[in-house]
Amino acid sequence: MKTIDPATALRIARRLCDRAGVALILPTDLRRKAVIELVILARDAVGEVDAKAVRAGTTVTLPGAPGPALALLGIIPVLGPALLALAAGAGRTTIYLSPAAVADGVLLLRTVWHELGHVGSIAKGRLGWCFAYLIAAEVRAGGEAPCFGAGMVVAVVLGADVDQVAADAKRSLQGYALDEPARALAEGIIDSVRETLRATGDLGGIRAEVVAELAAEGIAV
Repeated sequence: MKTIDPATALRIARRLCDRAGVALILPTDLRRKAVIELVILARDAVGEVDAKAVRAGTTVTLPGAPGPALALLGIIPVLGPALLALAAGAGRTTIYLSPAAVADGVLLLRTVWHELGHVGSIAKGRLGWCFAYLIAAEVRAGGEAPCFGAGMVVAVVLGADVDQVAADAKRSLQGYALDEPARALAEGIIDSVRETLRATGDLGGIRAEVVAELAAEGIAV
């Protein structure tokens, strides 16, 4: 699979986020550190959580502009007001990148396309699951698995084997504290994406977006 320099990937990520009207926060930013600690607390309240793994590998997208998604964020039990204060301060939807993402150019591109799937849901006001997202396994499964599809397209465009990409996506689900029914739901969606990619090499036009962004950096695929 083709490798991408992290600095190049970050330029692409910033262009994508600028066009989407989204803020991109690096892992060294104290705001990201605060958000991640709140995510850890929320998940710890309903089960065991690997805090070290969350800090290192979890990227989070939160609504920041006034609207239904931001209001729902504020009513998450106990932690809602703190999350709301952090998110509202940004004034727009914000992606808080993980250290793992910014260290690997390919992972960064996969992550940003993944997170922009959540951004689309926020923009359309469909984050009715915002209240439960940090807590309910089924909600996380339904919200995350389709976005994994976007990241899978990026990897396949860069030359990765589609079966390996799907297997990696399933392994990544371990970080979402899913119970068995929710995990089965997420894996089923990933399997569906895998077969779509096997048949067409694309998912919703993402391939053309990836190729165009790489071409702007002088990278042919």
